Amino acid sequence: METAYANINGQIWLFFDAVVEWELVEDTEQQVTVRVFHHDLGQHMMMIFVYAKCSAIERLDLWDHLYYLASDMELPWLVGGDFNVILHEDEKIGGLTVHPPEYEDFAFCTTNFVKPFIFLNFWTKHATFMDVVRQNWEADFIGDPFFIFKQNIKRVTASLSKWSREIFGDIFKQLAILEDIVRVKEMLFEEEPTTENRIVLQKVQSELKKYLSIEEQYWKQKAGMTCFTGGDRNTSFLHNHINGKRKKLQLKRIKSGSRVWIKDQEQLATAAVNFYQK
Repeated sequence: METAYANINGQIWLFFDAVVEWELVEDTEQQVTVRVFHHDLGQHMMMIFVYAKCSAIERLDLWDHLYYLASDMELPWLVGGDFNVILHEDEKIGGLTVHPPEYEDFAFCTTNFVKPFIFLNFWTKHATFMDVVRQNWEADFIGDPFFIFKQNIKRVTASLSKWSREIFGDIFKQLAILEDIVRVKEMLFEEEPTTENRIVLQKVQSELKKYLSIEEQYWKQKAGMTCFTGGDRNTSFLHNHINGKRKKLQLKRIKSGSRVWIKDQEQLATAAVNFYQK
């Protein structure tokens, strides 16, 4: 039968024909995700309908959410709607000037929907890590060895990504939340130093320490460091280390065929093009 659906804030309306079976997957203020089956096509697919906020800051939540949905997407899928932003300056005629920072996030999102899989070393310390790997690696696939290996890798990486979100969540958001909770519990314990309040405080402090350790391991891995002895939470040092590595990868100057050092960026680009055209 024909049906209609409106999202939680009434900004997105969906109308379905009788030939379509649909199931709601997620409903937020900026997008609605549904799984549909089209009887005439005999095809399952995922569809995401978007009505983005006018504020670039508020749209960041939408882009992050689309990343999250894309990471586990296995069905054919379609994303459409009103994104309230452009991809390039030449798409806009008249009105106020649009600056790159206003549309760079959207451009990045459209070209990088599927995040590259990154194995996080701290996963291996969790009790259920090997179970997740084992259960998904032993899945039954039919085909040549290379196809089976590819499918196993795909299934394991997708499962690990989903498992990580369920077990650890966003570690940086969790840290911010836990730090706030600890501050509140500390104030409560100062006002009423009861045994119960002390136990609650120690529990959230322990959880905070766990996430601080995870954060440090994350930055150590990102910085490519094999050893780190600081004792304290020293993320600023790790950030600086990463930035230092990036600077080393930048091309600052080259020596031309006439053995003259070139430092100007435009001349560097021209020299590089000329070199590879020879």
